[in-house]
Amino acid sequence: PARLGAVLIPSVLGNTFTIKLHAGPTPFAETLIRRGQMRPTYIYRDPRDALLSAYEYGQRARDAGQTNAFSPLDTLEKAIEFIAEYVHYWEQWTAIPKVHTVRYESLKTDYDAEATRLAQFLGLDAASPPVRAVIAKYQPEQARKAERGVHFVKGVSGRFRQILTPEQQQLCINTFGEILVRMGYEP
Repeated sequence: PARLGAVLIPSVLGNTFTIKLHAGPTPFAETLIRRGQMRPTYIYRDPRDALLSAYEYGQRARDAGQTNAFSPLDTLEKAIEFIAEYVHYWEQWTAIPKVHTVRYESLKTDYDAEATRLAQFLGLDAASPPVRAVIAKYQPEQARKAERGVHFVKGVSGRFRQILTPEQQQLCINTFGEILVRMGYEP
């Protein structure tokens, strides 16, 4: 709500914004979507890879004596519970008509096609020079660690298969169940 509230007046005046968040949709956001005043894109990742990344990010913070949203995830089991909430957000966002969804893995493997699809969803001409410039700037191979919010730096797909124990992988299947299949992932 705070992020939406901050752009509401400028939005009414005809300005557009990109807002990144890690939360489920609010009733207010759903109203804006229905009215065509908000065009959400929901990018999601295989929950097993996401939980592994969250766990490792938290571990690096703890090792450096810092705290962040992931530092309490001191076991992979806690990370599984943590990511279950984000899987619930996936269910909420994908239940709303007019939400553009993109698999993170598709962005990595077919970035140009996904970027073109996004531009079309936003009503932009993907072939226009300004749009092409933005698409080129965020190519996965162009991502730099220094750019905050660009998550193509590491994000290896399927890495959980080498890191998680068979028991932890089974816990993921038990926790996420058929949603993995609905998301387009092999259990």
